[in-house]
Amino acid sequence: MSTPSSATAAEPAPASRNQRWWFALAAFALGAAYTTAVTALGVEFRLGARDVTLAVAFAFEAAFAGFGFLLGRAAEARAAERRTAETERAGMERLAVVQSRLAQAEKLAAVGQLASAIAHEVRNPLAIVRSTLQNLAESSPLPPDEPRRTCRLVIEEIDRLSRVTASLGGLARPVRPRVVEAEAAEIAARTAWLGRRLLEGRPLRVDEGLAATAVRADPDLACQVLLGLLANAGEASPRGEPVALDWRVEGREAVFRVADRGPGVPAELRERVFEPFFTTKPGGSGLGLAVARQLAEAQGGRLELEPASSPGAVFALRLPLAAPPPS
Repeated sequence: MSTPSSATAAEPAPASRNQRWWFALAAFALGAAYTTAVTALGVEFRLGARDVTLAVAFAFEAAFAGFGFLLGRAAEARAAERRTAETERAGMERLAVVQSRLAQAEKLAAVGQLASAIAHEVRNPLAIVRSTLQNLAESSPLPPDEPRRTCRLVIEEIDRLSRVTASLGGLARPVRPRVVEAEAAEIAARTAWLGRRLLEGRPLRVDEGLAATAVRADPDLACQVLLGLLANAGEASPRGEPVALDWRVEGREAVFRVADRGPGVPAELRERVFEPFFTTKPGGSGLGLAVARQLAEAQGGRLELEPASSPGAVFALRLPLAAPPPS
């Protein structure tokens, strides 16, 4: 990121440099009007026997013009100072955003290294325990209901831990997206088809807003992010309430939105939803949204929690268009 230097920013813009001349011209006109009025009243200036009224009037007007020129230069300098201050403030804001993202990236990298080691150590023992329990449930001589029920509960918890370790591994692995020119409608249609099976009968309302619109993205990663958002929306929405998926072109981006009818995200927690290990769901790992944002940014997109306008939460995946929209 580069920002203009103070010396460059302080230079007056071409239009601004004309201010001194406009001020000088206006002051000269004011002086001319004043001297004309004085002359019309019959006032004369004499030096001895000579009439020096015109010379005095010209000197007076020149003084007015010089004063106006100086005022114009002062106005230009003040405008340049304002532009410099605005440029520096914008540069500081951009620098703060970059520093925040770098800090987040460093945090994710550190978490990812730790997570990779933990996932490696935990994955194999979990697989062995799961396989043993499954065999025990199938071969137990005891009445079938209780051992199988107990083993099923333990297996479900092992599966949950396996999902957590997989998410941890997702933080640790460098994302290598395959960015291509892809049809946004195809990404959305694929997501909707898989989403209906993922939601297991929960209603999915699809609003198709894009026809032939190409985006620069990794279609697989885009679907993965959207499916994760649909899964979260399905868990947040009350039974029977629909989950919504829609997409639109906004400026130079295609925006895919996933909305639920759940309790939403409290205002004081909105800035933290993408932090690793932060979650408001019982039993949640707090890694899904962190990994999803990482996948979105790796392919040149953005993942955002939009301002609340109705019950529930709305997450938006923004992908750059392959070509600018027609004017």
